[in-house]
Amino acid sequence: MRGQATAARGDHDTAATITAAVQRRVAARVTIGTIILVACIAGLLASTLGAVLRPAPVLASCAAAPAPVDEAVLLGDVVFVGTVLRTDNQGRWATVRVEERWKGSRDLADTVEVRGGPEPGAATSVDRTYSSGRYLFIVEPGVGGLLADSACTGTQPWTDALAAFRPAGVPPAAVALPTDPLGSLDPVTIAVIAGLGVALLTAIVAYLWVLRSRRRPPDWIR
Repeated sequence: MRGQATAARGDHDTAATITAAVQRRVAARVTIGTIILVACIAGLLASTLGAVLRPAPVLASCAAAPAPVDEAVLLGDVVFVGTVLRTDNQGRWATVRVEERWKGSRDLADTVEVRGGPEPGAATSVDRTYSSGRYLFIVEPGVGGLLADSACTGTQPWTDALAAFRPAGVPPAAVALPTDPLGSLDPVTIAVIAGLGVALLTAIVAYLWVLRSRRRPPDWIR
């Protein structure tokens, strides 16, 4: 009688162990499925965010081709040489360190903001974009101390040949100083990279979970 009770208890324990193992396996599958779903959603959100934040085009065009450098410097409202420290708004807004003051720029601050396009969310066919480095800026005064620029002006990356147009009495700028490359990361790019990073990390965690679940022996073997 006692042997039968022991055998019955053993069968019950074995059944309970198997049931628990099955439940854990099912729970693991559900958890893995949830993780993979979260990774997919994160990737989709990153792609959607990038698409939503891209500027909508607005029609515009230059009235004429940009004037030659000598004419642009002569007729320009504000002309100076400066180095782009950082960019925003997909490279269309630049924070610039003023280094040579050629014309109409005597009262400029040491660091100014040049805007080569409209507010985020809008764009035109004459938007100008900037990258790190030194430029000859030929711009117009804007609102609130900002400077307005576009692809229709004579603004261009600095070359040694442009030194021939430097006004008399303006000393050349010193050797190029360091810029701020990290500050040039666009917010849209950062958002997309962050979303993809979250998706990748979640996928890695899901893979490790699956790998661990496959290698873990059932309770009745341990």
